[in-house]
Amino acid sequence: MTMVLGHGPIHVRLMELVAAAATNDAEVLIQGPSGVGKELYARLVHEQSVRAPHPFIPVNCGALPPDLFENELFGHVGGAFTGAKTRNRGLVAEAEHGTLFLDELDALPLSSQVKLLRLIQQKEYRPLGDSRLYHSDVRIIAATNTDLLAAAQAGHFRFDLFFRLRVLPIDVPPLRERPEDIQPLLEYYLRRYADEYGKAPVTFTEAARHRLMTYAWPGNIRELENCARYLLCTRAGTCVDEEDLPLLAEPAPTGHREPMSAVSRESFQVAKRRVVEAFEKAWLEGSLVEHGGNIAAAARASGKHRRAFFELMRRHGLKAHSR
Repeated sequence: MTMVLGHGPIHVRLMELVAAAATNDAEVLIQGPSGVGKELYARLVHEQSVRAPHPFIPVNCGALPPDLFENELFGHVGGAFTGAKTRNRGLVAEAEHGTLFLDELDALPLSSQVKLLRLIQQKEYRPLGDSRLYHSDVRIIAATNTDLLAAAQAGHFRFDLFFRLRVLPIDVPPLRERPEDIQPLLEYYLRRYADEYGKAPVTFTEAARHRLMTYAWPGNIRELENCARYLLCTRAGTCVDEEDLPLLAEPAPTGHREPMSAVSRESFQVAKRRVVEAFEKAWLEGSLVEHGGNIAAAARASGKHRRAFFELMRRHGLKAHSR
């Protein structure tokens, strides 16, 4: 059984939305930054609904090449294309009577969005190479870490599909907006991985606790979970201090800055270039963490072309797994 932890009013409201979605068999659109647990909320909706005895099939749309989306979802008959020797049912058929969870929905090209819209509206689909239409009894839950309305306004996403999916919206805010959930989540992951790894528990100094509670958590719950795993692997059985925490460096406060020296003022271009480079690297690192190392997703969210984003990474010596 899926479990989502939290104590604060935002968590309570999210659970109310999950319950409402579970008791109404309509489309659900879950929006929120990477790492907040959108799939967990989708699983909760499924497990609390009448479709719970049937399959929950997750699909990462961002990992599917555009020309394979239709084949993956709707399947094909034998001989539909070169190499298609046998029939493939497709994920829609596998999810029959259950739930199809479409993650990173914004990655779908417009041509695939048309096919998905037909599935939702008409409850029918056609496998590749088949002359027949098949009826489908499947619930669609979609998720994205981008602003789909803005994408639709920019012409990158279909308005009709956006509104068709957004019957029951669930907007999951980043962890920094619900600090009251940080401690119960951290305690849960520390207990879970201490048992899994066979490690002694850790304790925290007051400075470390304060840092954990005031940190922005750009990678959200995924980053917090990995923090717990790191501490149990490296500091098991000890008292963790602030400098032991595997957290990203955060920008210094903007107030109370010391005036620049005369030399710095004279070297304006050099100083400017240094500041810009430091900003670019910190921004790239935060964006990669927020999107789980997915370069394509980070580039889309930043409004940059993937090639330009990758070139920036190369210039600053970063890789997709950079923390």
